[in-house]
Amino acid sequence: MTTNTIPFGSTLRHWIAVPAISFGGIGIEVLLAFVGFPYAVWAGIAGCVVASCVLCYQAYLKPRRDLVSIFTPLFAFLIFIMPNDISSGVIVQTLFAATIVFLAVRVEKLFNATTPQERTMKDVLNEYIARIEPLFAAIDEETGHLIAQSLLTYKFGLYGSAAEKMTAALARLDTITPQPGALERALLILRERTGDLADSRVTANPEHTFTGADYDDLAIQLRPEQIEDPAALDLDNALVLLYAVGIETSPEDEQALEEHQRFVIQILESYTDKLTP
Repeated sequence: MTTNTIPFGSTLRHWIAVPAISFGGIGIEVLLAFVGFPYAVWAGIAGCVVASCVLCYQAYLKPRRDLVSIFTPLFAFLIFIMPNDISSGVIVQTLFAATIVFLAVRVEKLFNATTPQERTMKDVLNEYIARIEPLFAAIDEETGHLIAQSLLTYKFGLYGSAAEKMTAALARLDTITPQPGALERALLILRERTGDLADSRVTANPEHTFTGADYDDLAIQLRPEQIEDPAALDLDNALVLLYAVGIETSPEDEQALEEHQRFVIQILESYTDKLTP
């Protein structure tokens, strides 16, 4: 989860306009009444009404809307402008001003935070692809096509064809300097798994695994105590890595890989609890 929050006081303290206007109007009213001005009460009323409009505007601009604050001009109109049995004198004005000041502080403290957005596994996949972008630099389209086809034919259960394409891709990777070790090991891991599936056997301790040097290029990064089945984790990381490389380096296979993106998302979703901080 990510939340965009503006700490209280980090803005220019625009909320201070609410107490300044409301209590300022009341103060002017008291001074005018002291000198005997007959319409002094309207200074306090004007201060409260204008301050409520300022609060409404500020609340409307926040990432999250406080409906109580937005409707304060209506409350001010009903209390001070509409004929009613409520006194519009200094006491009521002071109570109203104190209330909208409380609301102004509340809006500033609580409603600056945007609604949290859920981080989906598709986001995780996109972030991973962006993170390993340097790995793609040396991969040409033909090699990328072989990698993409290795994954797709494996997904379709064409294990013999998949193994051939992986071998061809590995041969092309051998000509790249520096060699993309994590990508080579991903192909070796998947080729070994393909052989197991073709022969209907299970290898408890696979020959090929990722190394510590590959860690930064893997999508599923777990602490040692979180790893229940190292072979399964290596296979899942290999599949995600090959998908990422294929979709970024083989325009010819991009649509086909996008159609099978759900397969990769499901792999990541199986680690949701461990990938979520």
